[in-house]
Amino acid sequence: MKSLLISAMMLLAFSAQAVSVKVGIVKVEKILAEAPQVEAVNAEMLKRFSGKKDELKALEEDIKKLQEKYQRNELVMTQDKLDEIKKEALAKLQEFKQKEAVLNQEVSTMRSQKLAELQQQIRGIIEDIAKKGEYDLILSDGVVYTSDKLDITDKVLERMKKAFKK
Repeated sequence: MKSLLISAMMLLAFSAQAVSVKVGIVKVEKILAEAPQVEAVNAEMLKRFSGKKDELKALEEDIKKLQEKYQRNELVMTQDKLDEIKKEALAKLQEFKQKEAVLNQEVSTMRSQKLAELQQQIRGIIEDIAKKGEYDLILSDGVVYTSDKLDITDKVLERMKKAFKK
Protein backbone atom coordinates (compact mmCIF):
# COMPACT_ATOMS: atom_id res chain seq x y z
CA MET A 1 0.00 0.00 0.00
CA LYS A 2 2.86 2.32 0.89
CA SER A 3 4.57 1.71 -2.46
CA LEU A 4 1.30 2.44 -4.27
CA LEU A 5 1.05 5.75 -2.42
CA ILE A 6 4.64 6.60 -3.33
CA SER A 7 3.92 5.70 -6.96
CA ALA A 8 0.83 7.91 -6.98
CA MET A 9 2.84 10.78 -5.52
CA MET A 10 5.50 10.29 -8.19
CA LEU A 11 2.83 10.43 -10.86
CA LEU A 12 1.48 13.68 -9.43
CA ALA A 13 4.98 15.13 -9.35
CA PHE A 14 5.56 14.13 -12.99
CA SER A 15 2.20 15.54 -13.99
CA ALA A 16 2.95 18.83 -12.28
CA GLN A 17 6.11 19.13 -14.31
CA ALA A 18 4.15 18.34 -17.50
CA VAL A 19 6.38 15.35 -18.21
CA SER A 20 4.96 12.51 -20.22
CA VAL A 21 4.90 9.35 -18.12
CA LYS A 22 4.48 5.88 -19.59
CA VAL A 23 2.84 3.50 -17.13
CA GLY A 24 2.21 -0.23 -17.41
CA ILE A 25 0.23 -2.70 -15.33
CA VAL A 26 1.05 -6.39 -14.82
CA LYS A 27 -1.48 -8.87 -13.48
CA VAL A 28 0.73 -11.44 -11.78
CA GLU A 29 -2.24 -13.71 -10.98
CA LYS A 30 -2.96 -14.05 -14.69
CA ILE A 31 0.66 -14.89 -15.42
CA LEU A 32 0.73 -17.53 -12.69
CA ALA A 33 -2.51 -18.98 -14.06
CA GLU A 34 -1.52 -19.06 -17.73
CA ALA A 35 2.27 -19.32 -18.01
CA PRO A 36 3.43 -22.72 -19.29
CA GLN A 37 6.22 -22.72 -16.70
CA VAL A 38 3.61 -23.04 -13.94
CA GLU A 39 2.04 -26.05 -15.64
CA ALA A 40 5.49 -27.60 -16.08
CA VAL A 41 6.29 -27.09 -12.38
CA ASN A 42 2.98 -28.71 -11.42
CA ALA A 43 3.70 -31.68 -13.68
CA GLU A 44 7.23 -32.00 -12.28
CA MET A 45 5.90 -31.97 -8.73
CA LEU A 46 3.26 -34.59 -9.54
CA LYS A 47 5.89 -36.82 -11.09
CA ARG A 48 8.36 -36.34 -8.26
CA PHE A 49 5.92 -36.91 -5.42
CA SER A 50 3.49 -39.41 -6.94
CA GLY A 51 5.39 -42.41 -5.51
CA LYS A 52 5.25 -41.02 -1.99
CA LYS A 53 1.59 -40.14 -2.45
CA ASP A 54 0.88 -43.71 -3.59
CA GLU A 55 2.74 -45.00 -0.55
CA LEU A 56 0.52 -42.88 1.69
CA LYS A 57 -2.60 -44.21 -0.03
CA ALA A 58 -1.43 -47.79 0.52
CA LEU A 59 -0.80 -47.09 4.21
CA GLU A 60 -4.22 -45.49 4.49
CA GLU A 61 -5.78 -48.58 2.93
CA ASP A 62 -3.89 -50.84 5.35
CA ILE A 63 -5.21 -48.83 8.30
CA LYS A 64 -8.74 -49.03 6.95
CA LYS A 65 -8.44 -52.83 6.54
CA LEU A 66 -7.16 -53.20 10.10
CA GLN A 67 -10.07 -51.12 11.41
CA GLU A 68 -12.54 -53.25 9.47
CA LYS A 69 -10.86 -56.45 10.73
CA TYR A 70 -11.11 -55.18 14.29
CA GLN A 71 -14.81 -54.31 13.95
CA ARG A 72 -15.64 -57.54 12.13
CA ASN A 73 -13.92 -59.76 14.72
CA GLU A 74 -14.61 -57.76 17.84
CA LEU A 75 -17.06 -60.31 19.23
CA VAL A 76 -15.19 -63.49 18.27
CA MET A 77 -11.50 -62.71 18.94
CA THR A 78 -9.74 -62.71 22.26
CA GLN A 79 -8.85 -59.37 23.80
CA ASP A 80 -5.14 -60.06 23.20
CA LYS A 81 -5.71 -60.52 19.43
CA LEU A 82 -7.88 -57.39 19.31
CA ASP A 83 -5.18 -55.43 21.13
CA GLU A 84 -2.59 -56.63 18.58
CA ILE A 85 -4.76 -55.40 15.71
CA LYS A 86 -5.35 -52.10 17.49
CA LYS A 87 -1.61 -51.70 18.20
CA GLU A 88 -0.74 -52.45 14.56
CA ALA A 89 -3.35 -49.95 13.33
CA LEU A 90 -2.02 -47.25 15.66
CA ALA A 91 1.56 -47.90 14.54
CA LYS A 92 0.54 -47.61 10.89
CA LEU A 93 -1.43 -44.45 11.67
CA GLN A 94 1.61 -42.92 13.33
CA GLU A 95 3.78 -43.93 10.36
CA PHE A 96 1.20 -42.41 8.00
CA LYS A 97 1.19 -39.10 9.90
CA GLN A 98 4.99 -38.92 9.92
CA LYS A 99 5.31 -39.66 6.20
CA GLU A 100 2.49 -37.24 5.39
CA ALA A 101 4.22 -34.46 7.36
CA VAL A 102 7.54 -35.12 5.58
CA LEU A 103 5.82 -35.14 2.19
CA ASN A 104 3.95 -31.91 2.93
CA GLN A 105 7.22 -30.25 3.97
CA GLU A 106 9.02 -31.43 0.82
CA VAL A 107 6.16 -30.24 -1.40
CA SER A 108 6.07 -26.88 0.37
CA THR A 109 9.83 -26.41 0.06
CA MET A 110 9.90 -27.32 -3.63
CA ARG A 111 6.87 -25.12 -4.36
CA SER A 112 8.55 -22.16 -2.64
CA GLN A 113 11.79 -22.69 -4.56
CA LYS A 114 10.03 -22.99 -7.92
CA LEU A 115 7.83 -19.97 -7.18
CA ALA A 116 10.92 -17.91 -6.33
CA GLU A 117 12.52 -18.96 -9.65
CA LEU A 118 9.36 -18.01 -11.55
CA GLN A 119 9.12 -14.67 -9.77
CA GLN A 120 12.71 -13.92 -10.66
CA GLN A 121 12.06 -14.82 -14.31
CA ILE A 122 8.88 -12.70 -14.38
CA ARG A 123 10.70 -9.75 -12.81
CA GLY A 124 13.47 -9.97 -15.39
CA ILE A 125 10.99 -10.06 -18.27
CA ILE A 126 9.07 -7.10 -16.85
CA GLU A 127 12.28 -5.10 -16.47
CA ASP A 128 13.29 -5.93 -20.04
CA ILE A 129 9.88 -4.91 -21.41
CA ALA A 130 9.98 -1.71 -19.31
CA LYS A 131 13.41 -0.73 -20.59
CA LYS A 132 12.76 -1.59 -24.23
CA GLY A 133 9.28 -0.05 -24.15
CA GLU A 134 10.57 3.03 -22.32
CA TYR A 135 8.11 2.66 -19.45
CA ASP A 136 8.58 4.99 -16.50
CA LEU A 137 6.51 2.95 -14.07
CA ILE A 138 5.18 -0.62 -13.95
CA LEU A 139 2.59 -1.43 -11.31
CA SER A 140 1.35 -4.78 -10.09
CA ASP A 141 -0.89 -6.09 -7.31
CA GLY A 142 -2.92 -3.59 -5.33
CA VAL A 143 -4.15 -1.55 -8.29
CA VAL A 144 -7.87 -0.85 -7.95
CA TYR A 145 -8.50 0.14 -11.57
CA THR A 146 -6.51 0.40 -14.73
CA SER A 147 -7.28 0.96 -18.36
CA ASP A 148 -6.64 -2.01 -20.64
CA LYS A 149 -4.21 0.04 -22.71
CA LEU A 150 -1.81 0.16 -19.73
CA ASP A 151 -1.87 -3.62 -19.24
CA ILE A 152 1.34 -5.33 -20.40
CA THR A 153 0.49 -8.72 -18.86
CA ASP A 154 0.03 -10.34 -22.27
CA LYS A 155 3.48 -9.15 -23.34
CA VAL A 156 4.98 -10.74 -20.24
CA LEU A 157 3.03 -13.96 -20.86
CA GLU A 158 4.18 -14.03 -24.49
CA ARG A 159 7.82 -13.74 -23.37
CA MET A 160 7.26 -16.45 -20.71
CA LYS A 161 5.91 -18.79 -23.40
CA LYS A 162 8.85 -18.05 -25.71
CA ALA A 163 11.31 -18.65 -22.87
CA PHE A 164 9.58 -21.93 -22.03
CA LYS A 165 9.88 -23.22 -25.59
CA LYS A 166 13.65 -22.71 -25.42
